[in-house]
Amino acid sequence: MQVLVTRPAGQQQPLMEALRQAGYDAVHSPALLIEPIPVSDPSARILMDLDQFHAVFFASANAARLALSAMADLWPQWPVGVHWLAVGRATANEMSAWHLQPEVPARGYNSEAVLSLPCLQDLADKKVLICRGNSGRELLADILASRGAAVTALPFYQRLANPQFAVAPTCDWIMVTSVESWRAVSPHLPERMGVIAAGERVADAIAADFAGEIRVALSAHDEDMLAALPALG
Repeated sequence: MQVLVTRPAGQQQPLMEALRQAGYDAVHSPALLIEPIPVSDPSARILMDLDQFHAVFFASANAARLALSAMADLWPQWPVGVHWLAVGRATANEMSAWHLQPEVPARGYNSEAVLSLPCLQDLADKKVLICRGNSGRELLADILASRGAAVTALPFYQRLANPQFAVAPTCDWIMVTSVESWRAVSPHLPERMGVIAAGERVADAIAADFAGEIRVALSAHDEDMLAALPALG
């Protein structure tokens, strides 16, 4: 059974190795290209005030890598008293590589799970920084603001559809980890191919314009995506 992994280049290898160890034929074609956004002067001024933020949230491993690189140029030592928040384990691992101690949800690995973290409950007169791509859900920022936080969101990259994305005719399943990825790959998929969707929100977006089989993984983590595949016969 051949499975197409669509993670961005450089982020696919652990999942592909897990698939191969489980006996699947794993292939890779990135759905999206990650293009860094240069840090503007206004953004740099915000980062210079990093010690004034109650919490800094990284929406993805890409956001953590690019934002922390920019922050490290301004902060030879990380400010104390800041809650460093990760959306999931891959993001937390990137933050740990920068010698931070990330706080990550015990389960769920999405905005809703992050909002359950204890440090985000009482936010009156507190500032929260969201490091993200140039698009995405506004749920987190909206709810943090409703809890009293002054929220700042800075984009550190943009996602672009990969013009070289291709689906081999031998593929049986494709793994889709975000709504943006689905929008990039959907014009290229035959209906006979099954889709593994990373969570209900992604599955709902796929079901809106795809008549083929959809299986819903608990999250975008490698083990959950792998578990959603049909067993090998």
